[in-house]
Amino acid sequence: MASPDPDWQDWYDAHAARLVLYARQWLPETADAEDAVQAGFVRFWRSKARPAAADLPLLFTAVRTAALDLAKAGRRLRAREQRAAADGQNAWWDTDAVAERERAAAVQRALESLPGDQREAVVLRIWGGLSFAEAARTLGANINTVASRYRSALAALRKHLPETCHEADR
Repeated sequence: MASPDPDWQDWYDAHAARLVLYARQWLPETADAEDAVQAGFVRFWRSKARPAAADLPLLFTAVRTAALDLAKAGRRLRAREQRAAADGQNAWWDTDAVAERERAAAVQRALESLPGDQREAVVLRIWGGLSFAEAARTLGANINTVASRYRSALAALRKHLPETCHEADR
C-alpha cells in the first residue's frame, strides 16, 4: 500500500489527538483507541483522493465504526474467556460425583503447581497417550529428558496429593 501524501500526513497530525479522545468513549485503553483511529483513518483514506475540511465528520464516523468494532470484538473475547474459565472447572475430568470432583480439583491444583516442562510431560504421556519418543518429538527434547521430567513430576504429584488420589507404593 502506498504511503499517504503530505496532505494526508498533515491531516492525520492535525486530527489524530482528538480522534483518539473520541474513540476513548468506547475503548478505555489508549492503545486500543489509537488502533481504532488508525483503522478508521485508513478506511477513510482509501475512499478519498484528497482530504477536505467538509469530510471531517466522515472521518469521525469511520473512527467511531472502527472503535465500536474493536469494542465488540473485545466483549466477544471476554465472553469466550469467561465461558472457557467456567468450563475449565472440570477441564481434566467430567464427573458428577462430589468426591470425584474434589479429587479432580486436587489433581488439577497439583498439576498446576508443577513446572511447565514437567506438566507437559505428564499431560502428553497420560492424557495425550503419547509414548516417551512421541512426547520427545512433540517437545523437541531428548527422550531421556522427557522421561526424567515425567518421573520427577510423578514424584512431586505424590507429595502434593492425598494417598487416595494415587495407588500406594507396594
